[in-house]
Amino acid sequence: MAAAGGCGKRSAPPSAPAQTPPPSQTAPSHASSRPAPGVFEIVTDQTGLHFRHQLADGKLSNIMESDGAGGAILDYNGDGFMDVYLVNSGPDPLISDAPAGTPRKPNALFRNVAGKRFENVAAAAGVSGRGFGVAAAAADYDNDGDADLYVVNFGGGILYRNEGDGTFRDVTKEAGVVHRQAAISAAWLDADGDGWLDLFVANYLKYDPSVKLPPGSSQPYPGPLAYPAEFNILFRNRGDGRFEDVSETSGIRVPGHRAMSVTPLDYDLDGDEDLYVSNDGTPNLLLRNNGKGLFEDAALQCGVGFNQFGEAAGSMGAAVGDCNGDLLPDLFVTRFGRASLYVNSPGGFFEDRIVPSGILRVSGDYVAWGGNFLDYDNDGDLDIFIATGDPHYLKGLPPLLLENKGDGTFRNATAQGGEFFRRRFNARGSGAFDYDNDGWMDIVLTTLGGPAVLLHNRGGTNHWLGLQLVGSRSNRDGFGALVEVRAGGRALFQECRCPVSYVFQQDPRLHFGLGKAARAERIRIRWPSGVVQELTHVKADRYLTVKEPSAASARPAEARR
Repeated sequence: MAAAGGCGKRSAPPSAPAQTPPPSQTAPSHASSRPAPGVFEIVTDQTGLHFRHQLADGKLSNIMESDGAGGAILDYNGDGFMDVYLVNSGPDPLISDAPAGTPRKPNALFRNVAGKRFENVAAAAGVSGRGFGVAAAAADYDNDGDADLYVVNFGGGILYRNEGDGTFRDVTKEAGVVHRQAAISAAWLDADGDGWLDLFVANYLKYDPSVKLPPGSSQPYPGPLAYPAEFNILFRNRGDGRFEDVSETSGIRVPGHRAMSVTPLDYDLDGDEDLYVSNDGTPNLLLRNNGKGLFEDAALQCGVGFNQFGEAAGSMGAAVGDCNGDLLPDLFVTRFGRASLYVNSPGGFFEDRIVPSGILRVSGDYVAWGGNFLDYDNDGDLDIFIATGDPHYLKGLPPLLLENKGDGTFRNATAQGGEFFRRRFNARGSGAFDYDNDGWMDIVLTTLGGPAVLLHNRGGTNHWLGLQLVGSRSNRDGFGALVEVRAGGRALFQECRCPVSYVFQQDPRLHFGLGKAARAERIRIRWPSGVVQELTHVKADRYLTVKEPSAASARPAEARR
């Protein structure tokens, strides 16, 4: 549990007895002799991932349309290959100037066919959606073994329960997650540690089309501060298929903010998940969890409310990862303005190192929307992909790729990224995932009023390891588990979490680049239940399914500091 004041103390998982690794799925290796004009190749057409975001009136005329839409990565049918759900915005009488009767184009659920192609099964699966969609978040909220789906809409979301037979059922009303706010992001987390995933919905603003700019303004439409703020919502999972709104009593209702995204993480490593909320035009929030589902804002104490320059520039979203190898979670925040790389410290205080990291030198001239940590070259450190786009006009900007030098500083690798990085896109959401299970992280991104793009990572010779966690005493997704992998004389850290950034949730599996190490000497997992599990001598280059042991076969974490 975090301390009442300051940023809290850290907890470290204790030692645990070694266990035999469970069965795994071995992936085919990349052919290292393949010609490589770039790290990534565009495979949208070859794989059949045909999707176009609907800008119903064909123009960008207000702040709500500018936000675009994204989606989520999930394995909805449990076949071991990651599927892609993409959300459409469509016409809306309040937001869009589209002619009356303009049909809404459906959301898409792309079933991954053995890592070779995608097939849109949204209609058959019952997840075509409705309303003005923005994002999605997937998790097994009822602990029945399959991934459910929450679709984020302006004016109310949709909760789809996975029926386990390839179809979903709309249970929004019966589950009690009905609301009317302009939602823009959502994330699943076990806020109170009861083994059931709760739902946090980040809401934007109260849009009023009658609000206009004064004559002579240099911008085409009013900004976020021209509209009243919306409160965020926390729905507590009761464990019986229903949720209750605990926003008022949980402490998450901080007034005056207009959220753009929410990101769960255990920033202080105390065994419970906290929440980072990226806001548009006001300071960001770091909602510290007391371990019982009660939150307080610690952003100012921990140094993550403003950027390095003291600005509360419009934040889009936050990616979480250990960028400098010190086994602490850091934050990369994209912005309409100067981004931030918040590097964590053992005391729970973050320092924004966007300038010394070299990121600002590359990204400073662009508006960054989607941002992702990913080890694209499997060398053991986290690189960065940035999806850029114009917020006011339908014109493209160049996407960015930054390679980690191994110490949390970055070089511009955009020129080596491939043909995609020589084009311009008005991009919004982006997600890193391994669609063909070859161990090399691919990228999918959405564009405003344009097509989605799928990038295939050409791969190389470095080793890797993927982990799929399955909770038993903890929530089935294992969200909140802290994982340390030791391989080749170095330690790597990740948290299993609902990996949400700006309007997109990426691959929920944990991916570790191992460099030249052909095996992991040790994997230590501290589950949300407190149970600590250890695996030894784990062969690389495969996806490993790890099930949480019973209390009888693993020691609980009674030795926390």
